[in-house]
Parts: sequence; C-alpha cells; structure tokens
Amino acid sequence: MKKLFGLLILFTTTTVLYGLEVSSLSLADCERDALKSSAQLQGLEAQVRSSQAQEKSVSSSLYPSLSLDAKGVWMSEVPTLKFGGQELKFGDTWGYSVGPTASWVLFDNGARSSLKKSASKAASAQEQSYEFARKQILLQVRQSYFAVQQLLQQLVLLNGQLEVVQKQLADVESAYKAGSKSNLDVSIARKQVLKTQTAMSVARSALAGQLRTLFKLTGTDYNIDPSYPTDKRLANAKEENKTSAVLDTDPLENTLQLFRPYGQSEFDENSPKLAALDEMAQYYDYLADSYKSSLYPRVALQGGAYFEYPNGAIREHVFLGRAGAAVSVPLFEGGKDRQQAKAQKELARAKTYEKQDTQETLTALFLSAKDRLYGLQVQENLLKDTIKQTSETARLTYQAYKAGAVTFFEVDRANLDLLESQLSLADVQVEQLNQLAILNSLSKETL
Repeated sequence: MKKLFGLLILFTTTTVLYGLEVSSLSLADCERDALKSSAQLQGLEAQVRSSQAQEKSVSSSLYPSLSLDAKGVWMSEVPTLKFGGQELKFGDTWGYSVGPTASWVLFDNGARSSLKKSASKAASAQEQSYEFARKQILLQVRQSYFAVQQLLQQLVLLNGQLEVVQKQLADVESAYKAGSKSNLDVSIARKQVLKTQTAMSVARSALAGQLRTLFKLTGTDYNIDPSYPTDKRLANAKEENKTSAVLDTDPLENTLQLFRPYGQSEFDENSPKLAALDEMAQYYDYLADSYKSSLYPRVALQGGAYFEYPNGAIREHVFLGRAGAAVSVPLFEGGKDRQQAKAQKELARAKTYEKQDTQETLTALFLSAKDRLYGLQVQENLLKDTIKQTSETARLTYQAYKAGAVTFFEVDRANLDLLESQLSLADVQVEQLNQLAILNSLSKETL
C-alpha cells in the first residue's frame, strides 16, 4: 500500500509541479518544427520548383512546336488584266488562311541542347542548396537545444548543491546554539546558501533567453512561458519565486549516446554545399557552349495544312499543304555571343575556385571538430574521476569540520570544488554534442 501511495505521489509531482503542468520538449519535435517553419527553407523550396519548371520549359524547345495559325487580309486593289473586252481580276480584295503549322529547328549546333543541360544543372544546384540549408538549420536547432539541456543540468546540479549547503547551515546553526561553533561559521554557511541560490537564479534567467532563441528557430513556443522556468527533476525543491514553466527535456546522457556514433564519421567530399558549387560551374560551362553554338548556321523546318481564299490568282476556296526550310547564318554581331561565351566560362572557373576554397574550409572545420572531440572525451573521463575524488574529499572535509579538525572555510572550498567539477562535466558533455552535431552536418551519415 505504501509503494502504491509513493507511486501516486511521484505521478502527481511529475505531471503537475509548482501548480503547473510539466511541458515536454524533445529534440525530435524541435527539429521537425524548425524544418517545417523555416522561411529560409520555404524560400529555397520555391526556388527549387521554379528551377525545375524552367528546366522543363527549356527542354520543350528540343521538340517540334504545333500551332493553329489564322489570318485575314484586305486590299483596296487587286491586279487586273483586260483581255478580249473583259477585265480579269487576279485574286480578290479580301482573303483568309487558317490551319495548323508545325515547326522544328533541325540544326543549331547543339545550342538548345546545351541550354537544356545548363537549366538542368541550375535545378540540381538549387536542390543541393536546399539540402545544405536543411542541414544548417538542423545544426542550429540542435545546438540551441543542447544549450537548453546544459542550463537545465546546471539547475539540477546547483539544486543538489543547495540541498547540501542548506543541511550544513542547519547543522552549523545548531552547533552555534550549543556553543560549539562560531558566528563566523554561521555567516559562511549562510553565504554558501545565498551564493548557490543566486547562481540558480542566474541560470534560470539564462535559460529563459536560450528558450526564446530555440522558439524562434522552431517557430512555436509549445505554450511554454520561458520567463522563469525550471526543470522537472526539481520536484522536491522549495521555490519562493514564481515559476513560469516546468520543463521535461531529453536526458543529456541519452542525447550524447545518440550522437556519439558520429564521432567515427568521415567527411563528405560531395556534401550539398560542394555539390551545389560544382553544379553551378557546369551550368555556366553549358551556357557558354550555348552561346558558342549561336555562331554557327541554324536550319529550321516549317510545314502546315491550310484552308485558304483565294487560291493565288484564282478566286476559289482551297485546302492545301505548304512546307519550307529556312537557314540563318550569322555574319556579324559585334562579338556579342563570343564575349557572352567567354563571360560564362570565367564564371564557371570562378565557381570551381569557390568550390575548392569551400572544400578546404569545410574540411578544416570537420577535422577541427574531430580533434576537439577527442580532447573533450579525455576531459570527460578525467572529470568523472575528479568528481569521485572531490565528492569523497567534500564528505571527509565536512566530517573533519564537525570533529573540529578544520575550519568551515575548508568545507566551503571542498563544496565549491565538487560543484565546479560537476558543472565542468556538464559543459564538456554539451560541447561534445556541439562538435558531434558539426560532424553530422558535414558527413554522409544522418540521424
């Protein structure tokens, strides 16, 4: 019965805390909402659709076109011929022609084909730019979420420290009343409590700002008031100030375990950013080829079937077919197309150099994150050992203080050393997450 009552109390404190419902905030939800609400992604998606439509439009020029042509004419006079006392009219003062016309460019030295290929490369470049932006948005929202986790972990650690120093204050006050401890000890113990409470308030204020940053990225605040939030794990904490929200986020250790595999990832030589630059270089190359092709002859065919009146000089309605070919040979255009081709080639070369520079930058960023990650992992192991040692030191120091062997200054120092080690471990773990997220954004692997 006692166990059942305990579970009921636990359920109550984890669903309602400080008179507020616990607000769940998971990384998966934040990622999904950030991608869904991003105006940048929506704009790039529109550009992708536009470039795809442009590609289809250019591709249509490779095929014959069919149109329905109609025209009507009127002339004030028509040629006449007097013959044998009669006047013969050649044609009529009015006429019409209506029928389908098919036309097709038979030869243009690959101008349309190159233009189609350039449009295809432009569309591919837009798609790669969209994918790169998507990865960058995920990186931003993840790092913002990690910062929230970091501040919540600080709150939990500070609250644990607060419970310790409050207990020590109560012990010192009792000892002071009994005459075994000095007023200085009481003053130092109270200072410990106030200092820890101040640190918790600072962390909550920083958490408020970080939550607003996260909400800006996700496009929603999840009905959370971020002004003065706290963590669900502080269910037993005594709170005198008004709490705006109680948060339940992914455990820091769980998130770290989820991202750890990316420490073994390899740099993506064909990352979306590099692929987009490569596609743009090819886009300009094909565009240059199209301009070059304009310097060669162009052969076009045209044919159709028409209802007409009059039939030449004969005033009668007729149905007839007509076909022809046209050849266009450029003789002089002031070097316009040559210079355009040269300009596109230079732009292609510029994109190639830009890709090379970007690849060097991204590779350096990737390797730097790997190097940084290794150092952080070493620090994590050392800090875990340090916490074990400082925890034991703090316990022994307080026992020695109660026995009169040391002053409360040593107790204060030992408590502070333990807290600093615990906070440093949380900072190192979050920094590992930041580096792992960078590696993920630059590698082939995805979550």
